[in-house]
Amino acid sequence: MNFFLALEVATDTTRTFFYENWIIVKQLIWLFGKFMSGIMFVLDKMNIHSIALCIVIFTIVTKMLLLPLTIRQQKSARLNTYISPELQAIQKKYKNKTDSVSLQKMQAEQQAVQEKYGVSMMAGCLPMLIQFPILFALYPVIYNMDKYVDYLATLRTTLTEDQLANMYKLFVIDLSSPPGWKWSWALLIPIFTALAQLVSTQVLMARQQTPEMQDNPMNAGLKSMNYVMPIMLGIFAVTMPAFLGFYWIIQSLVTLAQQLIINRYLDKIPIEEMIRQNIEKANKKRAKRGEPLLNEKATISTRNLSAAPSEEDREAQKREEARREAIRRSTEYYQNKNADPNSLTAKANMVRDYNERNNKK
Repeated sequence: MNFFLALEVATDTTRTFFYENWIIVKQLIWLFGKFMSGIMFVLDKMNIHSIALCIVIFTIVTKMLLLPLTIRQQKSARLNTYISPELQAIQKKYKNKTDSVSLQKMQAEQQAVQEKYGVSMMAGCLPMLIQFPILFALYPVIYNMDKYVDYLATLRTTLTEDQLANMYKLFVIDLSSPPGWKWSWALLIPIFTALAQLVSTQVLMARQQTPEMQDNPMNAGLKSMNYVMPIMLGIFAVTMPAFLGFYWIIQSLVTLAQQLIINRYLDKIPIEEMIRQNIEKANKKRAKRGEPLLNEKATISTRNLSAAPSEEDREAQKREEARREAIRRSTEYYQNKNADPNSLTAKANMVRDYNERNNKK
């Protein structure tokens, strides 16, 4: 996610992101800018002038505001991991069946499993979709504080040049400048940016992996991206003002702390209790709409799906098998055409074709 949001289309002269004027995002940017101004105002009254400390406070508070959505998202991910073996078993059951009837039955069986546990795939995606505008709005505020943080202009008129210079210092690192590719202490910012993102991602993914998922070839691509994205984020941090990389570090560390705390909290809740709570909430909504309760509907769906296949289903399966056999024979025929006519393979193929045409064994 950080990798995607770091893809800004502007140059250093314009210092804007392509989505800054999007509806909702624009209003959130204004709100976060005022919030950062408030942090600077309070610290100024305490005679503390530190961009780094402002970023730390800003990140912690915004991440805490997103905490309820984060908990819901991780709870949904844990439930999806729990039911993953059943869903994958259904996929294996219909692995070589591509006809429309089989595909419909596979989707229905997967839906029945989800309903049996009160799980919805959209339940895990919805919190993430809600977070997107917020995450989009955070970056411009940090990246372009001169534009969105009003109180920074006030500080420029009240502080001395030395105080302003020290305000952007983190120990010996100037946060207002890009670290660049030459060795300096500032290069620690992109290095720790990549490491913090990597550790945070690995901790999150470790709790969402099952043995079945680890054996899945598609999972290998996801694992590689979990290593590539932190590296790309570190590269971005080399070329951007160091305070943006510092923000990424703090965000990853706060996210990691949240994950560890949430995992400990969820470990205390039995998976059966999570399922019961999910079904109870969903049934309240269904009762208002006059729909059947999830448990009842799941039982009916499972019983119907496990019944013997109908004559129509068997005929469709036979047609699919006949089609596959015709493709196989055609492929072998044209492959054999390329064989040397004087070879043993060609002669054996001629005998086989003669026997098949004359229905001989």
